[in-house]
Amino acid sequence: MPEADAAYAIVSGIIGVVPASRWTFARVEPSGELVSFFGSDPSVGDRTLLADEFRRQRTKSPNGPRIAATLGALDEFSSGVTLVFADARANFGILTILRMAALGPFTSSEIGILTFALDAVSEHLSALRLQPPAKDAGPIVDRLDKRLPAEREGAFYVLDGDMRIVMAWSTADERRIATTGLELANTDRLPTLLEATVRELTLAWPDEDVRQPGVARPVSFLVVRTRPMTGPAGRFIGVRIERYHENNSLTLMAARFHISPREIQVLALLLDGNRLDQIAKRLYITSSTVQDHIKSMLDKTESRNRSELIARVLGWELTAASAEA
Repeated sequence: MPEADAAYAIVSGIIGVVPASRWTFARVEPSGELVSFFGSDPSVGDRTLLADEFRRQRTKSPNGPRIAATLGALDEFSSGVTLVFADARANFGILTILRMAALGPFTSSEIGILTFALDAVSEHLSALRLQPPAKDAGPIVDRLDKRLPAEREGAFYVLDGDMRIVMAWSTADERRIATTGLELANTDRLPTLLEATVRELTLAWPDEDVRQPGVARPVSFLVVRTRPMTGPAGRFIGVRIERYHENNSLTLMAARFHISPREIQVLALLLDGNRLDQIAKRLYITSSTVQDHIKSMLDKTESRNRSELIARVLGWELTAASAEA
């Protein structure tokens, strides 16, 4: 999958956290046609199978994002999960992850991670397509307020000193997602990448008189938080895994400031830490054109610099004002 693709960072992050024997991904055009086909070992036949899988999933659930057991024939694979990235009005992409028996079945913690990824990719691709707000969506400030929940959905774990899971629970929504035809395995460990993240965050704990909480973002769509826990049985590690949220949707902010679809693509890549030349390469435009788009956004948002532009587009000013009220 080329790095220039807007979904590259998140899809590569998904595969990095949830191992696959084979994976395939494609964008979905408004017409329903699959384009921009990528995979671990893509072929013409895989493209046809993915198109059939998309039709089967949409027969089961016509609208919105979906995570479910793969409905097509698995052949030599023992298990499969399909994610359809979408919002209430349009489909944006589909990802199928297949596993041989050697990798084992998908675990409940992996399904929780894929649930976060489903929402993150759907929102990201929705912002890039930049559809107009729904007619019944209400005033934009009202919708922004509704996107600032006090509590994020998350998965919670208690680990012992050997990083084994001794207790786990998750939000009700994840439990609902986990019942969509997937045969889940119980596991006593986090996915490898997340366990490594917890190890790094707690590396200094044995040498500290007071253990400090930690936070990390191992992949673009996840946040891992750690905190010390003690009880009659000894010391443990509390872990919370949640989806990374921008303070507000880029789509809503783009509508507020009248930012164009191309400008929001530039902004999305800027938020991911890309330099001007990298943005130009990914969007197949010149660096001077990138600078023109940024200047246009500075003018539209009445910002003095890029930092102020990002703060205003992400709604950080609105959040601060709400906190002071």
